[in-house]
Amino acid sequence: MTATTPPTIDALVQQGWADHERDPEGVLARVREALPRVDAPAPLPALAALVVHVAGEHLGRWAEGLALLDALAARAHDPAGAEAQALRRSRAALLLCQGDRAGADAALEGAQPADLSPASARVRALAVAASALAGQRRTAEARALFEEALALAGDAPTAADPATRALAVTGNNLACALEERPDRAPEDDRLLELAATTARRCWEVAGGWVEVERAEYRLAMTKLALGRAQEAVTHAAACLAGCEANGAGPDELLFAHEVVARARRAAGDEAGAAAARARVAALVEQVDPDLRELARETLAKLG
Repeated sequence: MTATTPPTIDALVQQGWADHERDPEGVLARVREALPRVDAPAPLPALAALVVHVAGEHLGRWAEGLALLDALAARAHDPAGAEAQALRRSRAALLLCQGDRAGADAALEGAQPADLSPASARVRALAVAASALAGQRRTAEARALFEEALALAGDAPTAADPATRALAVTGNNLACALEERPDRAPEDDRLLELAATTARRCWEVAGGWVEVERAEYRLAMTKLALGRAQEAVTHAAACLAGCEANGAGPDELLFAHEVVARARRAAGDEAGAAAARARVAALVEQVDPDLRELARETLAKLG
């Protein structure tokens, strides 16, 4: 073990998510180095998710990710267990990114618990693959896979199906990534709106009020990115209303007022924007200490 390798597998995963944006190569190297220490199946799904995100979305190295997944699969004691099923879904996602439909189909055999719809595992793999391809700026392919996942999931997602949460998470992640691109093409904008709308719809089913109000925040930011200020005002107001109705603390309220300020300013309501900014300023020192620097940066960006 090197000095840079966390002492437990759980710590390695946690540190990997913290480091993956600035050091994706190092994260994969630490996972590879830690493989001999994985002596129980429990951490395998979390390790697989990290591998797919880093090797796929950040580096676009599908073959390398698949090799690491194979090494993890060798440590799954029960080929029919939940951990092995998660690894097969992760493998299918990377194979989809690689364009290997037949391989993905084979990986998804046995990747689905008996009490769920046969489409559930495929929806989850498609959602993860869509996010990875979007991270590689392959927007048309990402949108096609995401739309395929939505069509398979149908119009009535259920809280019991983990595919609903997968679509919510993917929708949120896609929207966050696409909003920040200054050079979005029309197809990026279409995927951006679809992603944010999907996240809001699916969190209504799979999440609680916090996830729903955060999805409204995301939708407001998406509408701002698309230049539709009045729609942004509506979603920002819904975000704030959700916080106020549920007794949200400063951590949630600060960002709700932030998006109200942004939306009001974009809509030409300078008085409303100033009032919302003042509320952000009043909350900065009340948020959790771990969020305080971000809160100060948020306030500064409001001008």
